[in-house]
Formats: sequence, C-alpha cells, structure tokens
Amino acid sequence: MRDKIQVKGIILGNSAVGDYDKRVVILTRERGKITAFAKGARKQGSSFGGMIEPFNFGTFYVYESYDAYRFAGGDVKEYFQGVKNDITGICYGSYFCEILEYLTVEGVGDPEVLNLLYASLKAVEKHTMSHELIRRIFELKILALDGEMMSAFSCVKCGKERFAVFSREHDGLLCPDCGGNVLGAYPVLESTVYAIQFILSSPIKKLFSFQVSDEVQEELSHVTEAYFTKHIQKNFKSLQILSTLS
Repeated sequence: MRDKIQVKGIILGNSAVGDYDKRVVILTRERGKITAFAKGARKQGSSFGGMIEPFNFGTFYVYESYDAYRFAGGDVKEYFQGVKNDITGICYGSYFCEILEYLTVEGVGDPEVLNLLYASLKAVEKHTMSHELIRRIFELKILALDGEMMSAFSCVKCGKERFAVFSREHDGLLCPDCGGNVLGAYPVLESTVYAIQFILSSPIKKLFSFQVSDEVQEELSHVTEAYFTKHIQKNFKSLQILSTLS
C-alpha cells in the first residue's frame, strides 16, 4: 500500500460490493476519474456512509495500490442538498454524473470537466433557469470539452459567417446557400445561433447566466438533442426516470 493521496472532487456514484463494502467513483481535479473501494461503508455507523453520496463535493483521501484505490475518508465541503431534496433535481444531477462516468477515462482528466459538473449542479440547486436549459448547456459544453465541438462559428461547407439551418449530418450550422437543399436540415433563428455560440465560447463561470425565449429553447433543445445523440449513443437511466415524471 502506497502513501495516502489527497484529491479534490465530486462523487459521481457508488455501488455495493460484497456484504459490507462500496465501490465509489470520484471525478477529481488532480487525477480525473478514479474508482476507490470503501471498506465497511455499508455497515451501520460507518463514517463513510454520508460521505460517499453522489454530488458530494470536497477533499477526499485514498490509498493507491497496484490495481485500485482504497477510500480513506474526506471532508465534504458541499452536499448539494438543494439538488437532493427534489426528485427532478436528482434526476438531472444523476444524468450529468452518468454522462461523465461514461465519457471520462480512468486516471485521465481535465479540471474544466469538474468545473462544468460543479457549475451545473449549482445551477440546478439555484433554480435560476429551467432544468431543460441547464441540460442543453451541459450537453453542448461537455461534447466541446470532449473534442466534439459543434461547428457553429462559420458555415460547415463554405466558411461564411451566415447561418440558416442546423444539419445533424454535417455536425453544425450551414448558411442559406449551402443549407437550402440539405436533407433533414433544421431552420434556426439568429437568437438560437447566438445561444449556441455563447455556450461553446464562454468560460464555465459565465455559462449559466442567460435566459432564452420559449421558441429559442425549443430550437436549442431540438438541435442539441440531435447533435448529442449522434455522438453519445447510450441510454441513461436517469433520463428514463425523467420521462416518467414529465
């Protein structure tokens, strides 16, 4: 067993292992996603119980061995109780965590991904914008951070900075000339284009600071859904639960 390691991060999830233990997945600033085993976490009175709940943000301690980490405790700075107190909030928070557990690679990380998760959970907790808008911002931004940024700053085909439609086939926006005959192209308002560009270009600390009209929200949801499902072909349990609540 090596020395104790300190990491800062957010608990993505946990699952039962054996009779008394739990497997904990943590998205960390220093080491990306790591998996640690919390011995005795399922025993009554264990100090690990409330510490390893999903969404918990703080400093955690693990021991590194040759094939896994062993959870050794921590100091939770933020429990995101406002997210946990609402079933819809739990579903959206779980959705973000599921995406990150799916996309991230063990031991390889980008601090911006952790920042995005933290900011998204904060936005859900504050209720300053709709859950739907938070979701679409998260989806577009995480794909950009993962190297799959939508082409939204010039026409995919000719490079002009004029836009009329979104094309799933072409992974981005097209000008009126290039998009006129593209099968399945979806018309978008200028305000929708601005919203997409803002999401893709803004620092994470400014992402959740705007509102859109119902019409723009509808277009943004349609475009993001088409783009996201093309690049992430996986069914997430939290979305299935959300569909039963709506």
